[in-house]
Amino acid sequence: MGFSFNIRKMTLGMKIIYSVVALGIVAAIVIAIVMSRNGYLANTMRLLRVEGTVNIENGDGGTKPVIDNIRFQSGDALNTGADGLASVGLDDSKIVTLQNDSRAEFTKSGKRLELKLTKGALFFNVTEKLSEDETFEIKTSTMTAGIRGTSGYVYYDDEGRDSLVITDGVVIVTAINPETGERKYAEVRGGQSITVYLYSDRTKDSVEFSITDVKENDLPEFPLQMISENEELINRVCEYTGWDKEALKAAASAALAAVTANPDVTATPVPTSNATATPKPTNTVTPTPSSTPSPTPEPEETEETEETEETEETKATETEATATATPTPTQTPVATPTTKPTEESKETEESQETEPSPIPEPTPEERVIVGYNVPVKIFVPGETTGPDDEPTWIRVDSLDNLEANVGDAVAQISPGASFTIVGDPEPIYDE
Repeated sequence: MGFSFNIRKMTLGMKIIYSVVALGIVAAIVIAIVMSRNGYLANTMRLLRVEGTVNIENGDGGTKPVIDNIRFQSGDALNTGADGLASVGLDDSKIVTLQNDSRAEFTKSGKRLELKLTKGALFFNVTEKLSEDETFEIKTSTMTAGIRGTSGYVYYDDEGRDSLVITDGVVIVTAINPETGERKYAEVRGGQSITVYLYSDRTKDSVEFSITDVKENDLPEFPLQMISENEELINRVCEYTGWDKEALKAAASAALAAVTANPDVTATPVPTSNATATPKPTNTVTPTPSSTPSPTPEPEETEETEETEETEETKATETEATATATPTPTQTPVATPTTKPTEESKETEESQETEPSPIPEPTPEERVIVGYNVPVKIFVPGETTGPDDEPTWIRVDSLDNLEANVGDAVAQISPGASFTIVGDPEPIYDE
C-alpha cells in the first residue's frame, strides 16, 4: 500500500529515471545470458555431421542418441561403421572427422583437450592458433601429436603402424616404446608424413621415425575429400605446402570417382590397432630417407674420343669454308661433348653468363622455429617436490638428443639434481 502510494506521489521526472534504470538492469541481464550462452557453445564439444552408421558411447559404457548438435562429455567415445562418417566440433575452431571403421575417445579438462584414436583414422582442422594456456593432443597407441593450429590426417598404415600426414602448419610428435620406455620427439611440417617404428630387440633407438615429403597425389582419399570440401582450407594448405590447387582438386575428384566406380570398396581401408598391442616391424625394416638421384658421371676422355673430336672439328671447318656467309645452325645438338670449344661456343657461353637468371617465385611466409620449451620436474636431493608443483621450462635448440640437452641445462640450474620430462616440447617461433 505504501509502495503504491509512493509511486503515485512520484513526479514525472522521477518515474522516467526509475524506468530507465530498470530497463538498463534488464538489458544487462539479457546480455549476460547471451554471452554466457555463446561461451557455452564455443567451448562445448558437439556432433556436427553424421553419415551412415555412427554410435556414441558415454563414459559409463552406455550409448547416447545420435542427433545433430548433441553434446559430448569428457570420457565419451565415437564409433563409425563400415559406411560411417562423423564430424565433432571440439569448439568453434577445432573440428575432427572420423572416417569409416574408426573409434576415438574424447577427454576435456578446462583448457586441456585430448583425443585418442583407438581404431581407424581421422582428419583434424584447427583454424586458429591455440592460446598459451591451451593444449590439444591427438594420441594413438604409441604416438602423441601436439596440435597448435594446423590440419592433418592421423591413421594406422597397412602394417598397423602409427602414422600422420600434416597438410599445413607444424606439429611436434612424441613417440614412446611401451616395452623399453624410450621416448623420442620429431617435428613434422605441412607437406610431410611420419610413421613410427618400434623395436623390441634393443633398449637404445627402439623408437625410430620415417619422415617423407608428400605431394597432392600422395594423399589418401579421405583427407583429399576433407580438404576439397573446404575452399578456405584448400587455400591455406596450398599456400603453406606450395601444392597446386587445381592438381589437388583433380586428385580429389579422381579418388572420389574411383570410390564411386567401386561402391563395395570402402573409401580408405584402415587396419585395426589396439592401444595394448602395437605391431612391431622386423629388424630388417629400417626407415630410410628418400634418395636423391645422383648426377650422371661425365664420360671419360680417351684417345679415340679425342681423335673423333678432331675429325669432327676438321669436318666442321671444311663445311664452314663452303657455306654461305650466314650459316643456318642445325636443330639437333651434337651428342658428344666437345672438350675444345670453338670461338663461337665461347661467345655463346659468355652471352649465357651475362644473361640475368630468372627471379624465383616467392615462397609462402612461414614462422621460423628457433627453439623449443620443454616442461620438466626437477628433483633436488633433500628437497620435496609435490605433484602439484609447476614444471620448470627448459629451452633447447633442437629435438635431437633431447634428454641429454635438457640434462645439461638442468645441471647448470641445480647441480646434482635429477629431472623428468612431464610434457611435450613446445616450439618457440621467431618474432
